[in-house]
Amino acid sequence: MGMGVLILAVLGVAGFFLAGKLGLLGFFLTLGNRGQARFHRTERDGQTVFSITPARPSIAALVAIVVGVIMLASINTLEIIAFFGLIPLTMGALAFLIGARYRRSAEITITSDAVNSGGKSWRLGEIADFNVRQGSWINAKEPPPLVERTPDGGLVHASKSTSAMFSRALNRRMIDRSYLVSLRTRAGSDETVLSGGLTPDCAQALQRDLREAISKYAKAWMGGVA
Repeated sequence: MGMGVLILAVLGVAGFFLAGKLGLLGFFLTLGNRGQARFHRTERDGQTVFSITPARPSIAALVAIVVGVIMLASINTLEIIAFFGLIPLTMGALAFLIGARYRRSAEITITSDAVNSGGKSWRLGEIADFNVRQGSWINAKEPPPLVERTPDGGLVHASKSTSAMFSRALNRRMIDRSYLVSLRTRAGSDETVLSGGLTPDCAQALQRDLREAISKYAKAWMGGVA
């Protein structure tokens, strides 16, 4: 078991530094959250406050990591087979990275003249729009089936890699819980992420309510000026 422990120790140290770099420490705190992201909207003191709770990461990715760790820790028993544990461990770890940077609770406050979130503030007149997008550019869609020609001229479907199919399935589960809501100002195309780790329906509802709240305060401000 000594070699397995050594491998896990090396991976653990590398993982610790990677976690700090990518914000994974806060990411693990969401494991107790629901599988569905949600937000709560309150009106108080002339302000609209959105309190957002992200979805937990996919348990399937965590299971893959655990299986890989157990296999590597059993190297003295499984011998060379134990190194196959690197496959589920790597697939699970890569899936865990999807959306990790922004998967944390957030609060967005809209006042009569500004939007405040994460220690930053934007005046209403500076805001162009709120956007929704996926938290990863990874293509997790299944490729179209390939057809191969046999020596006798027949056609058969080409075989697919089981590990690649499993990896894409893990990635899809994480992508569906990694949507972002961002703010874009009129100064350019750059966006600031306000909240991440969201499911699609929650992200779209949050975007819709943010737009509605901004519109309400903007109309009130214009009426006050008039």
